[in-house]
Amino acid sequence: MQILINNAVFEDSKIKRYISKLTVEELNQLSEPCHLIDWKKHYYELLILTGLKERDIKDFVKRFYSGTKAQDSLLQSDIGSNLLVVLMYHFLEQKDQQTFSTLMIYYMIRQYGNFFRIMFKFCKPEVFEYTLNHLNPAHLFIRERTISNALFHLATEMRKRYEKYFIELNAEKISGFLYESRGRIAQSLKSFGEAYYNYESKGYGIGAPKETETGEEIYPQELEKGSRIAELVSNKICVYKEIDYKAFDNAKSLTRVNTSAATIIIKGLQESFLLNDVKFIIELFFKDIKSVNEICGKEFIPYVKKLMSLKRTSKTVYFKQEINTLLVKVIENTKFKSKYSRLTNQTQFQFNSFLAFYLTFYTKNLLC
Repeated sequence: MQILINNAVFEDSKIKRYISKLTVEELNQLSEPCHLIDWKKHYYELLILTGLKERDIKDFVKRFYSGTKAQDSLLQSDIGSNLLVVLMYHFLEQKDQQTFSTLMIYYMIRQYGNFFRIMFKFCKPEVFEYTLNHLNPAHLFIRERTISNALFHLATEMRKRYEKYFIELNAEKISGFLYESRGRIAQSLKSFGEAYYNYESKGYGIGAPKETETGEEIYPQELEKGSRIAELVSNKICVYKEIDYKAFDNAKSLTRVNTSAATIIIKGLQESFLLNDVKFIIELFFKDIKSVNEICGKEFIPYVKKLMSLKRTSKTVYFKQEINTLLVKVIENTKFKSKYSRLTNQTQFQFNSFLAFYLTFYTKNLLC
């Protein structure tokens, strides 16, 4: 590795911006049925930003895996995967955990894209979406709610398991990482593909409706606008770190939480890894809206309170639950975490309600 590092000229700030923007864009686009990952152009751009040539990576692969069980493996010789391995090591060496984590997520996205192309020579969006809505509840894509979340979950698992081996440059363990990560993704896509081709053969998916929690059917085109707005809101909050102070004041006034804790919460939302959580919550907010008055009129506040008062549901996910899950993630590494755990249930609910109102007021202010 040291020979390769000596040959490289890493443009760290440009690489960080590039990989962060690329990862967020791909995670967003994975919500679209049949999305294809275009790796080749990004591979050459990353080579330029590292000052390396393809020959440098190939020579590194021969040296690094020499003497290991996997030295002749096709997977280990993949130069794209190993370029990302080199970048992960480089940023770990720089003690840049955030960029290492982002690269790990993008590595999973790329592996998903590789196997997707093998699995689907031609993909029909309507069948793809139907399959995603009718998978076994135990399937990773359902258990983690979206494909993006599933890849994020796998990246988190792989990071925890293999990070120390990247630092140690343990070739056997890094080889194990390449195999395990690809195998986990391949397993999920294989079972998804089997269901897809089964549904396609039966003619399922054409104009298939989705159900609200009341059982009312809503067709995909009716949900498109809400999904686009959810994407816009989540990007503004998590990626571009834009604060809506009007929404902040309104949410704080309604829930009567203290300013310092409320500030910690909205600042904590400004992390790209929370993008899918915020997007999903906004989509749930739109899901049962029956009139524009519930967003822009006097029914807005009662509607949000109703979502937050729900005590039980037959659905596996619902708005109130997702707000709490997000809040726990937001305060995880803050000084507010220990204080929050000592609060009464009623006071904790106030902070959950603050987060719910901040996100929904944020959305309302963009629309109305």
